[in-house]
Amino acid sequence: MTVRVESNSYLTDEQHRVYTLREALERNGGTPSGFLELLAAVVEDETWRKVPSGVNREEPFKEFAAFIEAKPPFGLGAKVDDVRLLLQIKHPHEGVSHVREQMDRMRAQVTELLGPAPDEDPITRDAQDFGAYVKAGGWLFALKVARCVQPGLSQRENSVAPPRKSHGGVAKVSANEFGRRAGSSSNRVMRFYRAWARAAEDGLVPQFEQLQPGLDVELPDADAWNDYYTTRSSGESERGALITAAAEAEGIRPTKALEVAENPTALRAAILADPSTAEAARNALMDRLEEDVALQATMARHITDTDTLRKAVAAEAKRADQIEYVRVAVEEGQVKTPAGQVIEIPPDIKVEAERRLAPSGGVEQSGAEEAAAAYGVLHQYVMQSVDKDPHLRIQERRAKFHGRVKSAAKAFEQLSFDEVSELYDEDLVESLEQLQGFIATCLQNLKEAAQRPALRSIRSA
Repeated sequence: MTVRVESNSYLTDEQHRVYTLREALERNGGTPSGFLELLAAVVEDETWRKVPSGVNREEPFKEFAAFIEAKPPFGLGAKVDDVRLLLQIKHPHEGVSHVREQMDRMRAQVTELLGPAPDEDPITRDAQDFGAYVKAGGWLFALKVARCVQPGLSQRENSVAPPRKSHGGVAKVSANEFGRRAGSSSNRVMRFYRAWARAAEDGLVPQFEQLQPGLDVELPDADAWNDYYTTRSSGESERGALITAAAEAEGIRPTKALEVAENPTALRAAILADPSTAEAARNALMDRLEEDVALQATMARHITDTDTLRKAVAAEAKRADQIEYVRVAVEEGQVKTPAGQVIEIPPDIKVEAERRLAPSGGVEQSGAEEAAAAYGVLHQYVMQSVDKDPHLRIQERRAKFHGRVKSAAKAFEQLSFDEVSELYDEDLVESLEQLQGFIATCLQNLKEAAQRPALRSIRSA
């Protein structure tokens, strides 16, 4: 049924009973005999189930608590807690047996409909505490500390000059006393106190002077708690100050950085388990390497002493050299032979080298295979060019020969002939004599080769 109420004359019998019950609640709250009697009648014949639950609604109330809190004329427009309080007041005539039975029956029915009061139901209390903690996190406990603790107080100070009492007449206590009552330590209490102090500096929560025991205030979201709370007091040390400064430079809360610094085992676990954390740690180490000479030496020593790292460094150096070789060749359109002769690179070879180097379009992501493939394209082109051109081929052979002769000469130049007699050895003498023979043969062949072109030119002339 749809009901719109303009005046009492339009109320149904059930709605009129509800209206009368509400009037009794508002006017006779001091001596609620009328209210208790009417409530007993409304509960006994389930009047509250026979009225619509709101404007333009046909469905009745499903919960008795909703009926109590609904606005008139559909409900009582009251608080459930207020009704619970009134139920505790005795009816003036409860000395009469039938009235007492009626009241007992009504109270039992209402209690069954509403369920136990929150302070009487342990499950409800725990659920409410859990909900409050989920919403506010550590702020819930920080508030209890902030409104009850005044650091610096002691039993002696209390006896000489008691702290100023709050408006409720309850004085704040020291961190030691609060910790004693909580079964905790004063250090832990002060960590919550300092977290609240930092948040108060940022204007996130009220200052301590605005708080008093028992006063509730709106708390920040639980997500913000870790920005202010730290389980350590390291932030007050020189090391903590450096970490704090670095965190502020990075635009993060110092408490996060301090927490990580105080738990290296957790940091190690995160690096081992999470690639993104490992990447962040690597970037930080590389940034620190630029100015930390000791760390440079440690890292270099560690790489040198570790076979896998040493091989990885060599492979990475080779990859970088090959990438640089290909990049310069493609940009300049030229490439050098081993002898240093410059060869122009055709467009198709350049395109192929670029394609092999960066198949996905990013040179910085080129791996060892891509770098080797691109380098191979250019190297093969150089070798083929040398094989096809007799002049180039001779120049390459001459450069290689010169290189080997210079290396041998340099090796002999570094020898010391002082007191060479002490180094006499038949095998050594034999090796040197063979070498001398090789050199003599080489000189003879070179001189003969130098005369042949001249003879050919005379004959041709």
